[in-house]
Amino acid sequence: MHVLKRIVQVLDNITLWLARLTWWLVIPLMAVLAYEVIVRKLFVAPTVWAMDISYMLTGILGMIGAVYALYRGGHIAIDFITDRWPLRTQAALNTVFYITCFFPGITIFLWFAWQFAYDSWLIKERALMGAWMAPIYPLKMVLVVAMAFLILQGISEFLKNLYVLFRGHRL
Repeated sequence: MHVLKRIVQVLDNITLWLARLTWWLVIPLMAVLAYEVIVRKLFVAPTVWAMDISYMLTGILGMIGAVYALYRGGHIAIDFITDRWPLRTQAALNTVFYITCFFPGITIFLWFAWQFAYDSWLIKERALMGAWMAPIYPLKMVLVVAMAFLILQGISEFLKNLYVLFRGHRL
């Protein structure tokens, strides 16, 4: 069980590292939005790039935020029903869910995201809206990276549930 604890700890630490790295994107997001508001309202000179940058940064924060939310147990679940069930029963249900829904669903999503991002990267896709036609292929690749990290965190959560299932208490 020591090896299992170590694997879970490493996977959880990867998620925490990723979240801490990504949180810093809030600063440039706030700066871009503040700059846009100031130049738009005070100088009546809106930018052509602020909207694109803000939705890209927000998209990255949201995608990586999904990984962190899984770590923190923040995703929508049926906890309001299962909270009163025995811990092992909850773990059994979660284990079945990860095997039948989470891993197949996220793997399919990762496959399609990879195709989507790869095709975009090949043509160096740019946004069609906006005067500066922002490159969007790096943002599409972030989707692939986020799905890969989501699978890693899913493995951690699956192992935590297996531990509860066999040991009767949380890791």
